[in-house]
Amino acid sequence: MDYPLVTDDKLELIRKVELVDPNAPKSLRGFAVLDKDGNVLSSQEVDPFGTEAANIIKFAAEEIAKQE
Repeated sequence: MDYPLVTDDKLELIRKVELVDPNAPKSLRGFAVLDKDGNVLSSQEVDPFGTEAANIIKFAAEEIAKQE
């Protein structure tokens, strides 16, 4: 599965996927799955992120497959 990673200095996408830290202007640890049109299919806060990375990729692939 190919997937892009993005940088979001202005937190525009982070706000769209509802992963903004309420205590500071930064993102929460987590992930979001978007379709090709930029619609949010899923977003989840995940901490610690590293221990869940393999599960996140599997979950994202399943979410995308539901849309196809």
